[in-house]
Formats: sequence, C-alpha cells, structure tokens
Amino acid sequence: MNNKKPVLAFSALCAAAVVAVGGYLYHAKQRLPPAGGSAASAVTAPEPTATAALPAAPAASTLATALPPTDSADAAAHPPAAAPAATPTRPAPTVASASSATGRLFFRHTGMDEHYGQLAWREAARGGEAHFVAHLRCEVAHVSGGRGMCLTAERGVVTTYSAKLFDATTFAVTAELPLQGIPSRTRVSRDGRLAAYTVFAAGHGYTSLDFATRTVILDTATGRELLELENLAITKDGQPFKAKDFNFWGVTFTPDGKNFFATLSSGGQHYLLRGDIARRSATVLHDNVECPSVSPDATRVAYKKRYVVDGRIVWQFHVLDLKTLVETPLAEKRNVDDQIEWLDDAHVLYALASDSAAASTDVWTAPIDGKGAPSLYLRNAYSPATERFPKPAP
Repeated sequence: MNNKKPVLAFSALCAAAVVAVGGYLYHAKQRLPPAGGSAASAVTAPEPTATAALPAAPAASTLATALPPTDSADAAAHPPAAAPAATPTRPAPTVASASSATGRLFFRHTGMDEHYGQLAWREAARGGEAHFVAHLRCEVAHVSGGRGMCLTAERGVVTTYSAKLFDATTFAVTAELPLQGIPSRTRVSRDGRLAAYTVFAAGHGYTSLDFATRTVILDTATGRELLELENLAITKDGQPFKAKDFNFWGVTFTPDGKNFFATLSSGGQHYLLRGDIARRSATVLHDNVECPSVSPDATRVAYKKRYVVDGRIVWQFHVLDLKTLVETPLAEKRNVDDQIEWLDDAHVLYALASDSAAASTDVWTAPIDGKGAPSLYLRNAYSPATERFPKPAP
C-alpha cells in the first residue's frame, strides 16, 4: 500500500503539467494573427505615399531652361550588364497616384538591382505585389488581349536584337524573330491578334537628321509579317503622297484591330496617319504628331508635339479630338521622349528619367484635360502597358 503513494503523487504531478501546458498553448494561439491578417501584410506593397505637386507650367518663353537636357528613352536604351536572376517576386515600387484602372499593369523594371530590364507586372494597376518574368528582359514591351511583345537586346562583341511574342498568362514565348535595328516602339492590339514594332535601321534617336526606321505589323499567333508601313498607299489632301525620305514609327491600334495610327516623317514634317490594315492604305490626318496613342474609347489620340527651342528639339504632350481635330496641351511641360500609354479614358502614363540613377526611369501620369499637375505613378519603371481585352459582344 505504501508503494502506491509515490505513484499516485507522480501521476497527479503529470496531470497538472499537462493542464498547464495546454493552457499556455491556448493563450499563445489566441495572440497569433488569423490567416491573411497582419502577418501577410509584411510582404504586400507599401501604402501609396503623397507626391509633391510640380511647379506651375512654364511659359513658352521659358521652356528651354525648364526642360532637362536628356531623353528618358536614351537612358533606358543602355542598361547595365544583366545580373543573375533572383526570387520571382518582391515588394512593388511605390505608387503615388490614384486611378480607375483595374487590370494588370505591365512595365519594364528599371531599378538598379538584379531585376533590371525584366518584364514586370502588378495584379492591379494601383497596387499589389510586383512580379518579375526572369526570362524576358526587354528594351521595350507591351501587353494586351492576353498577348505580349518584348523587344530584346543581346549585348556582346556584336549586339543582336529580337522580338519575342509571348502568352501573357503563362509567359511562354510563342514566337521569336530577329530585328534588323535598335528597338524603339511596340504595341499589341486590344484583341491580342496583332502587334507592331519600330526599330532604328540607322541612327538611334528621333532628334538626329540621318535616322531611318523600319515599322512592321505582324500576326501574334505565328509571328508572320503582315504589313511593312513602307508599302502603304498614302494620300494627303486627297492626293497620292510618296517620297523617298519616308519614315514611320509609333503604331497604335484602334480597339477593333482593323485600323491603326502612326507617325509619318517626310521633309522635316511629322504627320499623323490613319491606316487601314486590310486595304494597306493610309491617310494623313494632322501635322506635327509623333508617337500617337489612341484612347480606349477611340475618340482621341495622345502624342508628343515637336518644338525647336534654342536650336534644340523638345517634345510636349497634346491630345487630339478625332472628331473636331482640336488639340489640348497636357500639363506636363518637361521634355518627354516616349509613346504615351492610356491608363484610362481620362489619364495617360509616360516615362521620365529618374533623379536617383542615370539609367533608371519612373512612370508619371497626367490628366488629359490639361488641368491639374502631373504626378509620380510608379517608380523604377518604363514602357508601361495597361492590360485590356475586347469588349464582350452584346
């Protein structure tokens, strides 16, 4: 009987210990955040931060001193050597502007890190985590209708260029073709069936007098060339228009994919073309238009307009109403060499050289009514593309 007392005492002690540990675990569990709570916020993008308003737009007489001496496209065209790929995602760059856009926003990452030059995207245009596509390092890119185009440069003893068509869901490359020149512009139609690109066959910028371009529209499913703009039948003021010095660039597709707008340069003038793909023809609509971009509702075209200030070429953004042909200058008064992307029907996106690094750019936004002030939209980004799809049939 006496031998049973120590056993009973030990059993009681064990039971008490189990109760104590269970109580501790219960209270510890109550202090942990639920799934998807504050613990997940550690890997989400930072909250948008306010951006100081820009100074008032300068008058035309002060334009020369107000504009920066270099173009954002020149800085973006010469990236540093590629670094080894790292993790596929990281916190997104800072967004500092509101909008009504809801689709994915694609862009070329220009932060000075291992992702420099990679295609990147965000689930929503205003926020969310940035994702990187390690096998797509682009000089310029565009995505629409579930398809994308990435113009690449392989730098070595001899630099080579190519265009890669890809599926915007899996990012698998579906076609690749060599480019005979330095990548400049690219666009994909809203339905994803067509893509266009412009390369410099000679020269490397639109400010020189001796540059030459090649601009092509192709089938995204096969990579097959459908139309080279040099072969268009063009009319101006109701008459055939043809010259040996024609150069074309900056294609933008209408929402139905049947027509396009582009720039035609000849004799020192820059014209807005409206083209018909099936007819292989185009008509001059307006003058002093470069790198047009048609609005989502197809009623307006945004573009850069060329000026010469103190012997230097500068560009200023305008929006043209296609029905009235009335121009509206935008509030952005800095010199921007870029093809505008429409964020929505009331705002546009474009890239400017960053203050933080010579080869980096940031994306800015401005309202198309010419009021207000531009604001910083996305840091460390270039070549923005707002994902769009065809409207469903009624």
